[in-house]
Amino acid sequence: MKDKPEPAPKDFAAAVRGLAATWVALIALMLASLGSAYLNLGVGNVVAGLVIATIKTALVVWFFMALRRASAMTRIAGAVGLATLMLLMALSFADYATRARAPAQWQSPQQLAPALGVGAQR
Repeated sequence: MKDKPEPAPKDFAAAVRGLAATWVALIALMLASLGSAYLNLGVGNVVAGLVIATIKTALVVWFFMALRRASAMTRIAGAVGLATLMLLMALSFADYATRARAPAQWQSPQQLAPALGVGAQR
């Protein structure tokens, strides 16, 4: 496999500006996530949190992990990882959605006798 050549100094400055802008966007999204945690949006809190987390993940993968300049095999590996994650999430949701919601019976709290050690009877 051929490695991509190192960027020229002019390209390096542009790359640093791009990474800095991405970092500022991640900080802004973190603050948006923090702010949404203090708002009473009901189900909207979960939706907002998931949307913000998805955007932050996409920024990290696309810019910091340089997936946009990666080889085809690396992109395929990333897509397979994402597909696996989506499959596991779908199966978890299906499991949760089809479970019976029968609560467990109430048990009175009880103190257990110590098995061995200080205060144990033989």
